[in-house]
Amino acid sequence: MSVEDSEKLSNAAEIASATIATGAGIAIGGTAGALVGAATAPVLTHALLALSTRVQSVRHERTIEVLTEVARLLHIDEADLPHVLASDERLLELTSRIILAAQDTSNATKRSALSRALATAAADPAPARLDICGLLQSAIAEIDAPHVRFMYVIEDAENLPAILDLALDSQRYGLSLQQVFGRDPGLQEGGPGILQKLHSLGLVESCARGISTTADRDKPYALSDLGRRLLQLLREDGELS
Repeated sequence: MSVEDSEKLSNAAEIASATIATGAGIAIGGTAGALVGAATAPVLTHALLALSTRVQSVRHERTIEVLTEVARLLHIDEADLPHVLASDERLLELTSRIILAAQDTSNATKRSALSRALATAAADPAPARLDICGLLQSAIAEIDAPHVRFMYVIEDAENLPAILDLALDSQRYGLSLQQVFGRDPGLQEGGPGILQKLHSLGLVESCARGISTTADRDKPYALSDLGRRLLQLLREDGELS
């Protein structure tokens, strides 16, 4: 860490400590409160500085983890990776977004999926590929374990054909919320919210064949192509496909 960074971190800790100390004084009130605040400020400064340092260290470790995995997936030397990722402006922007997303999650599976998304983009930084990988990055950052559980439950649900005329009246397409709850009762309490989030991210699609209903719980849903791709990223542990 540079001297400048150390000074910034120390100043931030001082400000946070002063804020907390002021709060303590207000809570206790009067001169006694002010003295308590002043007495605890140095202790808080050191504690916050240590905490900030640890947070920075964890974020750095997660960045290295992701970039090391990307280099492995691309079969290139780690020293050559910066040149590859900086060779295209849009790829560099995606790299930044993926690194920030990886730093913000303690979920190793999500970090691994982010690594695969970046490696996929770096292997072929065509505009269309970058667009899809950008959508995957956003989706991975937004979802949590319940969303993934929901996606696994409906993974085998049949998609509605792109051309509705090809849809068979005898064929069941998608799963309704009640059918999802039948398979995984633990999803029932947060089910509507989970579905809404997945639908907003484009990870699931309605299979209602244009039939309008008053509630989403009555409509059948299946994974979209983007959702299936995301599940593939989450479960892969080998080389790029």
